[in-house]
Amino acid sequence: MKSFYFSIIILLLFFSCGKNKVDLSQIENLNGNKITPMGHAGMGIASQFPINTFESIQSALALGTGGVEVDVQMTKDSVLVLFHDKTLEEQTNLEGMIYEQNWDEINQAIYKNPPYAEYRILSLDQLFENLENKKDFIFSLDFKLYESEHPDSYILRHWNALIKVLDNHDMAENVFIESRKEAYLEKLQELRPDLKLFFLEEFEKGFEYTKSKGYYGMIMPTSTITAEQVKQAHAAGLRISIFGLLTKNENLDGIEKSPDFMQTDKVKYLVNVLKK
Repeated sequence: MKSFYFSIIILLLFFSCGKNKVDLSQIENLNGNKITPMGHAGMGIASQFPINTFESIQSALALGTGGVEVDVQMTKDSVLVLFHDKTLEEQTNLEGMIYEQNWDEINQAIYKNPPYAEYRILSLDQLFENLENKKDFIFSLDFKLYESEHPDSYILRHWNALIKVLDNHDMAENVFIESRKEAYLEKLQELRPDLKLFFLEEFEKGFEYTKSKGYYGMIMPTSTITAEQVKQAHAAGLRISIFGLLTKNENLDGIEKSPDFMQTDKVKYLVNVLKK
């Protein structure tokens, strides 16, 4: 009986260890057959830092990521700020929508829940102004437009604000633009064909559209794409960026699909796995 239990333990250890191993030599993509790890909104949702703050972003980059994804909204006076939620009261001591207030008001907000009290909302301009070696990294900008509430004039100001920040800091080459809004991406491509645009959509719904527009790639949750679909995208010249990587196993499964970029909430773990 003891030998039986011993055999079971050995098998469990074997399969447990196997889950933590991936063969990086099998990666095939359009990114030099390497996957670039990226922090989700910085260090991710389980970090000690609020997402999209300078501290969270800086920590993710210091751990060895190739870049970060951040959520971007625009204030009433056309300042692009890093913030995810639709309303300020969900996470800060202020109320209302980002687009309803000017930057000098938003700039006073602090994250209200302990231990977040010392952290402030960051503008995209501040991020690029204060981050050392920023051109060594990729910044994937996920625009939270809440478009149904905005007139065309707002969207036009949004494009102009984005282009201004990118040009002021010479960061166009280092930025990805994510959106599920077809009209937004199409106009932005018309204004600045040099920008790297990613269509945010499930593969079966978005592949033909993305290919026809000649965008840089597609971005989607890891749960909605297969390894075969990634190959199909690569054959069409499209990069693939995946997110929704909350656990170690989700990161390992994602690696086996050979995407080009992975936006993870397990930043340190993914960086260490991809270094091996």
